[in-house]
Amino acid sequence: MVRVGVSLRVSRGFSIQRFIALLAVLLALSLISFLLWKTLRNPLETGLHVIRLEQLETAAKADAELNLQIARGRLSLDSGAQQLELARDRFTVAQSALSSGQASLAGLSPEIDSSLQQYNTQASAKLRVLNDYSAKLARLSQHFSVLRVAGISLLNAPSVNASEELRENVMAILREATAYGIQSEATNGSYIDELGRNLVAAEEQLDNDAEVGALRHLLATVDALRESADQLQVFVAKFDSLPTGAALYDLRNSYENHYHGLQTTARNYRQTLAVYAVALLLAFGVIAVRLRSSFSALDSLNNELQDANVNLEQIVDKRTQALSKALDDLKMQQGQLIQSEKMASLGQMVAGVAHEINTPLGYASSNVEIVRESMQAMDGTVDAESIAEFDMLLADTEYGLTQIAELVMSLKDFSRVDRSQSQLFDINEGIETALKICNSQLKDGVNVTRMFAELPQINCAPSQLNQVFLNLITNAAQAMDGKGQICIRTSLHENDVEVAISDTGSGMDEETRAHIFEPFFTTKPVGKGTGLGLSIVFRIIEDHGGSIRVESELGKGTEFFIRLPVAGVNKASDSFLEQDVVLTGDA
Repeated sequence: MVRVGVSLRVSRGFSIQRFIALLAVLLALSLISFLLWKTLRNPLETGLHVIRLEQLETAAKADAELNLQIARGRLSLDSGAQQLELARDRFTVAQSALSSGQASLAGLSPEIDSSLQQYNTQASAKLRVLNDYSAKLARLSQHFSVLRVAGISLLNAPSVNASEELRENVMAILREATAYGIQSEATNGSYIDELGRNLVAAEEQLDNDAEVGALRHLLATVDALRESADQLQVFVAKFDSLPTGAALYDLRNSYENHYHGLQTTARNYRQTLAVYAVALLLAFGVIAVRLRSSFSALDSLNNELQDANVNLEQIVDKRTQALSKALDDLKMQQGQLIQSEKMASLGQMVAGVAHEINTPLGYASSNVEIVRESMQAMDGTVDAESIAEFDMLLADTEYGLTQIAELVMSLKDFSRVDRSQSQLFDINEGIETALKICNSQLKDGVNVTRMFAELPQINCAPSQLNQVFLNLITNAAQAMDGKGQICIRTSLHENDVEVAISDTGSGMDEETRAHIFEPFFTTKPVGKGTGLGLSIVFRIIEDHGGSIRVESELGKGTEFFIRLPVAGVNKASDSFLEQDVVLTGDA
């Protein structure tokens, strides 16, 4: 009984120790997890901090731009309203970004909320005043237009032209009224009044009631313009009384103080984590020493494990080398497959290109022969008509040779394999190159419509994209059997360039559309196609980080949509760089 009691006490004591040890481990892991979370969340705060500072800077620039456009409004009445509207839109967007969105300042702290509310109040008041200001500015612009018409009408009056003094007074009041309207603080009001009195006194010099009416209309327009300018200045003063810039400055200070507090807290957590990590390392060191003394057999087992690991590494290294060789072989075969498809496409173009070259070459050679025979027949004198004819023949010759050069250059740009290396590329120019190459397949019944947008150059492998465009355009021409419409559109969508190629050909059913990008799938008769064209197109677009999709309806036509990133992922240059060198040697 005594032994059983002792055994129970020992077992109970051991269980308590295990429970305490487990609880200590859980507490230690919980604490270090908490410290890690508090520390690692700081990079996210840093990223948001950068965005918020940019938003504050954008808001400050938008406020300054709005103030500038308000000051310039009366100086450029024709374009000032449009510029003012753009400045107001930027100001509104910047204000909204500070209060909404993932990087907004709302809810960060009571101080920031107070500053943000103060800024929004000032900004909203500024926008309300801006609406009235815009209306007054438009009214002032109308008065300027009426003043110009009234001035011209009066200056053309015979009585005014007959009196130099009267004409000078009319021109003077036009100048002074214009200056009064565009100055922020006009000082020539009394002079305008004096000129007005002089013109009223000169009414008796006018010949008829029409001229008197024109003079009175001019003076009334001057008064209306001065009134509009004075009212406009009142709203400018209201703008000056709304310190949105100061409110924005206070908001930035409140946010920076808040962020510095977060940084201080994160720094304290990092220091605590460092101390805690050192303590854990010391504890683990003690545990390691005790485990080492208790389990000396682990050393021999560890040595055996290391020997086994060395053998395993050797096996893995051999397997890795074998896989690398297989991958290299696969890449080379893929590169050769793409090059063979390109050569097949070029082979299809040869007959048409030969015709395209022979046509300009024929009339170029003919013109040269005519010039040669004419020069042999000359007796030493050449009249102007002959010289003009020679110039025309030589111009035709030069045009023909230029066409030949363009065709040859297009083929050269398409067929050069070394251009699979990544470089900047103009999508529109690449499409034009493909159109020149397959011009012979675009028969008289095929009408090509280009709808090109202004695109930035993208980072890609130009030769591979030329192959994509040539393949899709050729397929479109073949699908229409020599008659129909091909439409090629390019557009920019944020950071992507989109190319859409549509035709009015036979189209595809749903089953065909589901398999067109599979290797060796073709709807053409035996011997007319390899079934690799669209499969290679799909892989080239995928290697460039882009996407391709197709919309088609049987009997109505097909449209391919290609999306490529402007920055360019372009795995193609890495995938085929070595294979390109080999293929160039074989070509």
